[in-house]
Amino acid sequence: MKWMDVCYPPHIAAHWEDTMDDLNRYLRLSSEFGQAEEGEKLFCELENSLASIKQRFEKLVLSSKDPEEPESIQDIQALRPAGPRRLLSAIPADFSERLRGAFYGRMAGCTLGAALEFEPIPAAKNWAERFGDTYPLTDYWSQVRNPEDTHYIVGKKKDLTKSCMDAVPPDDDTIYTLLGLLTLETYGPNFSEEDMAEIWKKYLPLGKEFPPGEKGCWWGERTLLQNLLKGVPLPQAGLVGNPNLQNIAAWTRADSYGYVYPGWPEKAAELAYKDASINHRRNGVYGSMFMAATISAAFAVDDPIEAIRIGLTEIPENCLFAEGVRWALEQSPRDYQEAFDLTWNRYAGMFNGSALTNALHVVMGLMIGKKDFTKTIGETVAMSGDNDCTGATAGSILGAVIGLEKIPEHWIRPFQGRMHIYLKEMPEYLSLEDVCERFEKLAHSFHV
Repeated sequence: MKWMDVCYPPHIAAHWEDTMDDLNRYLRLSSEFGQAEEGEKLFCELENSLASIKQRFEKLVLSSKDPEEPESIQDIQALRPAGPRRLLSAIPADFSERLRGAFYGRMAGCTLGAALEFEPIPAAKNWAERFGDTYPLTDYWSQVRNPEDTHYIVGKKKDLTKSCMDAVPPDDDTIYTLLGLLTLETYGPNFSEEDMAEIWKKYLPLGKEFPPGEKGCWWGERTLLQNLLKGVPLPQAGLVGNPNLQNIAAWTRADSYGYVYPGWPEKAAELAYKDASINHRRNGVYGSMFMAATISAAFAVDDPIEAIRIGLTEIPENCLFAEGVRWALEQSPRDYQEAFDLTWNRYAGMFNGSALTNALHVVMGLMIGKKDFTKTIGETVAMSGDNDCTGATAGSILGAVIGLEKIPEHWIRPFQGRMHIYLKEMPEYLSLEDVCERFEKLAHSFHV
């Protein structure tokens, strides 16, 4: 698939929100006009019709085939460009330092972006001005909106501020890194999708529907877990009712595989494929393979852009995702606003939670940052989009290149050596060093 072949219909517009709002008001109005029973019947008719259309969309998407965007790992690997596959024959001497750079860098980038996730740039800039913070940020937020609101089941929004932070705040994008760790510790690198599903069912809570901050996972991950808990088998559990097949979430789960296979991008990508395929397809899967391979390569090179180029060699050369990353590498954005404008002038119409557009923010953030950690995560997060995910991944890639010592202390000190989590059957706080040691142990046992 090439971008020039993608043509979005004109029906993708904000008027759908207005239409649904009108229908909800009509439902209330029918009761106020003494027609509650008939109004309810009409609304049920609408719900049934929409469910039927949704199923038809699902069938349409899943039946579509593209020879340049295959689904099996064998077919994917057959379409890769030439690449190193494996850069290191042994764990590098500086792996411990680089691993901590990657892991702590991920924690910092995620925490910075979480306060205004998906907030449009003008609104985020206005909040920064109101709070007296710079934009792009060069430190954690000094204040946040609605500070007492729940943040991921066990936390508060104020935990994202530098004055209240006493651990890595809870977030689904740090939880996914732990779920990868738990899967690998329990089943090893030969884990199956069924093994991974068991880990999710055992440890990941859904949280409450409302308020939104109490959810334990979102989008296709929530759909997957809900289906699994209802007894829906794989692969249907990851596909039924899931329009998020090419979205960002799979590559937010990819870091674990790069961490345990440093310098071995092919192997990291293979594990990411198994993880992503549980509830993604095509470019959603390729995005995860790319990020895992890039993070793996970052442990063996001294330039994050070189790692990105290596990451591209582990996915189909002519897929939409690879085309987009190559395009991004040809650009020369000076700052977050130019990067945003370039991305959305080209990819207008694409969902801003997509795997591709958010990956472009990561790539351009690394280009702008030029190995400066503060500038890299600040500029990446400032581009908006799913910016706790993009900040986390940019921090992980650069951290693996530069190591922990080159990450400014003000990004690390507020964590006080621990992370706040909400997984079932686990303590509420984990030691960051313990988690790094567990990844390190796995890397040494797998790297043969």
